[in-house]
Amino acid sequence: MRMKSVVVQFLIAAVLFVAGAAAWNESKTAQRVADAYQRFATLKYDVDDRIGETASLLDRVPLPIETLGSEVRRHRSRVAYWRSEYPALTSPLEATDQQLVAADPTLMMVRANASYRASLSRLGDAAILERLDGIISAYADVLRADPSRADASYNYEYVVRFRDRLAKMRPRDRTPKNLFKSEEVIESVDLPTGPTIYGHPGGPPPEIPGNQFKTIAPMPYDEREETDPGRGAQPRRRG
Repeated sequence: MRMKSVVVQFLIAAVLFVAGAAAWNESKTAQRVADAYQRFATLKYDVDDRIGETASLLDRVPLPIETLGSEVRRHRSRVAYWRSEYPALTSPLEATDQQLVAADPTLMMVRANASYRASLSRLGDAAILERLDGIISAYADVLRADPSRADASYNYEYVVRFRDRLAKMRPRDRTPKNLFKSEEVIESVDLPTGPTIYGHPGGPPPEIPGNQFKTIAPMPYDEREETDPGRGAQPRRRG
């Protein structure tokens, strides 16, 4: 009887040890993923994010919940997109990867965006209209998977109009110069050249003189203490 109790205690200890090791591994993975997201948010997506082939232990267990592995895949796809690694995002997928992408609207969206960007280098091809039709279908798939995605809805309509505009042009006239307004490239020592995840870098609109452009900043705390922001001017009575 005592021997049986010892075996049970040993098994419980082994289970707790495995659970603790798994939790420790998940916490380390979560920290690396958080650091990678922080670097991406600060426009440092051109450096090693240190997550490499990081995978969650829970990915090996068929659970009906999202794991850190899903976040790693999304982060990799976003970084690849902003590095202009479009071939890696538009190449044919293995059966297993197809299932992962089909179950994740974010991955579907990134692949559709990459397909559109890749198509801009082939505007003169005879099959450009068919290629854009495929991209339109990809955005439609994103909306079917997640109807709340406003960015997919916007891109869907944008590519539809872009495709219709191309269809009315002669192939030799389908050049970036004729299709897109040239934008001034603003050099910066802190920002990457060209558009970033936050849009195009720039300053005040050209029609607003510099001395009329005002930056609104919160009032310092000590100044807020000297005022009563909840009270306005005493209303004047009429009559």
